[in-house]
Amino acid sequence: MDSVLVGITIGGLYALVGLAFVLTFQTTRTLNFALGEFITAGGFAFLAFVALDLPAWLALAFAVVAIGILGAIIERLVVRPFNSGAHDIRWLLTTAGLSLIMLDLLRNSQGAGTRAVGDIGFDGFTAIAGVRVSTQLLFMLVLAVVVTLALTWFTQRTRVGTIFRAVAEDRETASLMGINPAVVALGAYALAMGIAALAGVMYSAEVGLSIGTGQSLLVAGFATAILGGLDSIPGALLGGLVYGVTSVVAMDLFGTAVGGVLGLVLTVVVLAVRPQGLLGRVVMEKV
Repeated sequence: MDSVLVGITIGGLYALVGLAFVLTFQTTRTLNFALGEFITAGGFAFLAFVALDLPAWLALAFAVVAIGILGAIIERLVVRPFNSGAHDIRWLLTTAGLSLIMLDLLRNSQGAGTRAVGDIGFDGFTAIAGVRVSTQLLFMLVLAVVVTLALTWFTQRTRVGTIFRAVAEDRETASLMGINPAVVALGAYALAMGIAALAGVMYSAEVGLSIGTGQSLLVAGFATAILGGLDSIPGALLGGLVYGVTSVVAMDLFGTAVGGVLGLVLTVVVLAVRPQGLLGRVVMEKV
């Protein structure tokens, strides 16, 4: 029971990272493999704003906005010029290269040490059914649920969300209807990288911040998105919970060496049965 509850709470963190992957894939059919560095950059941006004597909540908001703007810039300069169609995957190489560049910049500017990020954290533990779980991780789970519900409402109930869905469904037809997919792509990357920054700040408050903070979440977040379905916002939350519980329970039963990879094994098994993921849709391509 202890492992299951811990897995559920840490699954919320994975879900936030998974949501960032889902948002960009839905609208542009691209993935930002520098996402780990954006997570880390969010933490360092938060520390920079805190150093200006801003309240923690305001520093968090500014960090999310700043990294969101950076995400939009990256989409325009690094992703869009290398994404000419469904069979053009040069964006994979450019975002992977961006990851190396950002990692080097972070290392040179911030050093390799670990910094405490305590201004936004929730100290201590909360008892649930007699099991003590980290209050910070519990808050991240609540945050993941809130963000998932908000994004679902946004895409299903608002005019802008309808435009997002139209572009995700068929870019060419959306263009003929007067929608500008390029603007939607900018918005999707800004929103996704802002969520990544939010995850980075909250996770850093739990474990500390270093240049490798984001990299430690990248694989789990990517697996979460694939497991739930790369075109499903609720799927990211479900995938995060499944991946988190599987990994933590496996570590408890079989040790870190086995448990650390069992979540990935589960992802492969699910894809073998449902290539679209748990909540993903089967997309029929016209030929």
